Amino acid sequence: MNLFTRQRKWLRPYSYLLIGLLLRAGTAVAQTPVGLSGTVVDAENGQGLPGVNVVAKGSSRGATTDGNGRYQLSVSDASAVLVFSYVGYTSQEITVGSQTTIDVRLVSDNKNLSEVVVIGYGTQKKVNLTGAVSTVDAKFLSNRPLTNATQALQGVQGVYVNQPTAQPGGDGATIRIRGLGTLGNNDPLVLVDGIAYSLRDVNPNDIATISVLKDAASAAIYGNRAANGVVLITTKSGQKGKARVDYSIYQGVQQVTYLPDAVFSSVDYMEGKNRALVNEGKQPEYTQTMIDAFKANPTDSDRYPNTNWFDVLFRKAPIQEHNLRFSGGSEKTTYSLSLGYLNQQGIVIGSKANKYSLGSNISTDINNRLKVGFNVQGTYWERNEPVVGNAYLMNLSFRALPTQPDLLSDGRYGDTWVRTGGHQVFRHPRALATEGSNTVSSLRTLANVFAEYQLPANFRYKISLAANYYSELRSRFVPVTPQYDPVNNVTNSIDYGGIPRSAYRLQNNELNLTMFHTLTWNQSFGKHNLSGLLGFSAETFKNSNFSAYREGFLDNSLTELNAGTLNPQVTGTSALYKLVSYFGRANYNYDERYLLEANFRYDGSTRFAQGNRWGIFPSVSAGWRINEEAFLKNASYLSNLKLRASWGQLGNQAIDNFSYVNAIDIAQNYSFNNTVSNGTAVNTLSDPAISWETTTISNIGLDAGFFNNRLTAELEYYVKKTSGILQRVTLPAQVGALTGPVRNIGDVENRGVELALGYRSKLGSLEYNVGGNVTYNQNKITNLGGQVLYGTNTISQEGYPINSWYMLDAIGIFQNVDEVKASPVQNAATQPGDIKYRDVNGDNKIDNNDRIITGTTFPKYTYAVNVGAQWKGFDFSALLQGVQGINTFPTLNYSQPFNNGAGVTRNWLTDSWTPDNPNASLPRLTTSNGYPQNFQASTFWLYNLSYLRLKNIQIGYTLPKALTQKARISSVRVYANAQNLVTWSPFKLADPERTINTSTLYEYPSASTITAGLNVSF
Repeated sequence: MNLFTRQRKWLRPYSYLLIGLLLRAGTAVAQTPVGLSGTVVDAENGQGLPGVNVVAKGSSRGATTDGNGRYQLSVSDASAVLVFSYVGYTSQEITVGSQTTIDVRLVSDNKNLSEVVVIGYGTQKKVNLTGAVSTVDAKFLSNRPLTNATQALQGVQGVYVNQPTAQPGGDGATIRIRGLGTLGNNDPLVLVDGIAYSLRDVNPNDIATISVLKDAASAAIYGNRAANGVVLITTKSGQKGKARVDYSIYQGVQQVTYLPDAVFSSVDYMEGKNRALVNEGKQPEYTQTMIDAFKANPTDSDRYPNTNWFDVLFRKAPIQEHNLRFSGGSEKTTYSLSLGYLNQQGIVIGSKANKYSLGSNISTDINNRLKVGFNVQGTYWERNEPVVGNAYLMNLSFRALPTQPDLLSDGRYGDTWVRTGGHQVFRHPRALATEGSNTVSSLRTLANVFAEYQLPANFRYKISLAANYYSELRSRFVPVTPQYDPVNNVTNSIDYGGIPRSAYRLQNNELNLTMFHTLTWNQSFGKHNLSGLLGFSAETFKNSNFSAYREGFLDNSLTELNAGTLNPQVTGTSALYKLVSYFGRANYNYDERYLLEANFRYDGSTRFAQGNRWGIFPSVSAGWRINEEAFLKNASYLSNLKLRASWGQLGNQAIDNFSYVNAIDIAQNYSFNNTVSNGTAVNTLSDPAISWETTTISNIGLDAGFFNNRLTAELEYYVKKTSGILQRVTLPAQVGALTGPVRNIGDVENRGVELALGYRSKLGSLEYNVGGNVTYNQNKITNLGGQVLYGTNTISQEGYPINSWYMLDAIGIFQNVDEVKASPVQNAATQPGDIKYRDVNGDNKIDNNDRIITGTTFPKYTYAVNVGAQWKGFDFSALLQGVQGINTFPTLNYSQPFNNGAGVTRNWLTDSWTPDNPNASLPRLTTSNGYPQNFQASTFWLYNLSYLRLKNIQIGYTLPKALTQKARISSVRVYANAQNLVTWSPFKLADPERTINTSTLYEYPSASTITAGLNVSF
């Protein structure tokens, strides 16, 4: 069959559909249309219901009720039947007849039987769920300035989401579900419309629902990669009814949330540095003549600057986003097409990003048995970064001194004449941020085609084919940029981290192919309800990269690789691995009262050797809807009461390809006959017996609803044990300089409790809701095979959480010489004003043997509170989110004073220990590298990183229908929104929502964002 024949067959159903619509339109001319209006209210309290779907049965005519429950529409004739439907209420059908006004009272469905939740390879009624699933809908996400879809899960029960940066195009959040289950990669599996995909590249405006599968009962059907939890994204689709056009826009401004209180007065800096050196018994670095010259010339910024580098580098930056959606459908076909554009200028000068997104979702019923569909998600990013990278720029920005000039009065980059120990070379931060070019362009596309066929006896077969393609091009050109010293009349070239003038290109490509088949069945026998699913999937993951580099450019204007003449370099590689899986699920319920479910997945992965590639991951769960029992069924106050329990196992295969073989390293040259010859060698050993990590999860849950589900509660208790953790082991030096193999050596346990409460009600015209959740998680390593894993000031050891802090125990500050003499020996130079450490092992001296395991790098508690209200067209929502029981140990620039020539924060100049200030919060003032005793890793510098943040607050107003309908507009809403507006935290050096385990303050900072927007629907 050739391409054109296939196209004709594909288009034939649409041709029939088009002809049918034309014939219907022709028939309608001969009929008498009937105009209808009315109000839809809650049968219990008489309040109007907004958002009720009113559709003429068997046609595309429809309407949606406004904020007061009113609607208007026109139907073809008096025989039309109106269908009124609304989530949480029983649908009604009414024949028009001679009526022109039809008012409806919808009866609330106390059991919420209409609410469904997306689960693995299907959906399920929420009341029949036996697993632990958290959900998010489009309303929760609407109109928030989410530049990355990873941010959408903040505030979700059982999920820790940490967004430490606002870098445009690089502001993805870390997602952790129910703690840290492994020593390696803890990222959850993300699927978009059933296909593994990057959450970063999903337009948040395209998301209809998010389901987070937290226990084995819900996630086992994705066994091979589900050990860290599963996030299911369902994108928006069209609805049967009239065509709809939705447009939304917001514009706003971003600014840095937190920056250190740095000293940017040159005189204060120099005097403070001199005082620190004198306290160390050293000579001052700056002469009084120099200090006096700065005092006498406060307006001469070329020679005697007082540069505030935070004002230079950080700015208020604009942000805007536009989204346009076309959707609708007939009885047989539904469609949705969305376009999105995000323009985000960075809060750091020189940084920005543009995102273009496309979403398409089309499905059609070819006949009463066959349904086909085609989904496309595409995102194109363009982002700018400094040529030296963000990490290097932030480091140099936090090292820049007030004595170093910004731009001179003639516009040239200034160079400093004031030289500082440890900081002899001035790398101009403005030039590092703005000169040259470093652009990253990336395209990710997901194309998914599926077909469903209804077989006899309630069997349904579905096949899906998907391609997930990613392409990224990084283009960098490092220029030569002069900077001028106006005092010594010297011009130098700015040092870009030791990189000469050069061009660099890096191309990354990924292609992931997925095919899966499912066969589902369901049948009821009286009160016995059965359903089942069997499936097969095959996935292929390919990636490759290619890079090129050249130097020897004549100037900064020609930046193509071919313009370079020196030191050409080329590299490239590729990788491939495959997964094959068989999976299934069986459900049984009796009278929707007693619920049973079993899942399995049998996976094979090429990441393991033959004989170890296959693993089976089962789960079982049960539920008891107690409120359906005779002794509670008539209890009017009780809407829902369900007890559920589950057990299951999940897998993790997140290791490098071919970790089971001894890889040969090339370019291991050796001398043979006094001649250097090319050679290869095995430098890393392997263990061919490695296999899956296995996570076993037990879960008990209780769901309750009271007073027509106005008051709801959910309680979960879980135990999550991971065994056979894949970890590289250390070899003794006696076997040679060899890297140890990856082995299944470790066990980790997480135990936790989750609690969620919600309440919604009405007071006259005021509707309101309030909810909250809290999660407690205790992490512990139970087995490491006798090993102890050390990090930078962290330790992973049996009996303690992963990556606990490992440091000396500080017990105060020495106040006098007698106290120093009476204490265990710390250092010959120890003086009053120094930190006093505890002699843990009692040997009367302080050394590394006195370190203790303390603190955590992962929060014990995560919590959130959400509030909402609607009143006569006005609406309000707020989300507060926080963590408790987490610590950080920042070091180096601004964490420590005058670090290797860097700056200092103001509290060191005002609240460090002196004989006249014995109750100071800080030890005596010294430089951190000149007197390291006070800056050892100790509990003195271990900060509480807990915080509560007003994550989002929004107020909006929907214009009355009477105004908008005159312009043929369905609805208009205006709103104002604030993100990260207020934060409460004991940590004041930087934003407390920072990178886990980071040891410095200098990273691209977080931002608070204030926006105003408009939503229009036609």
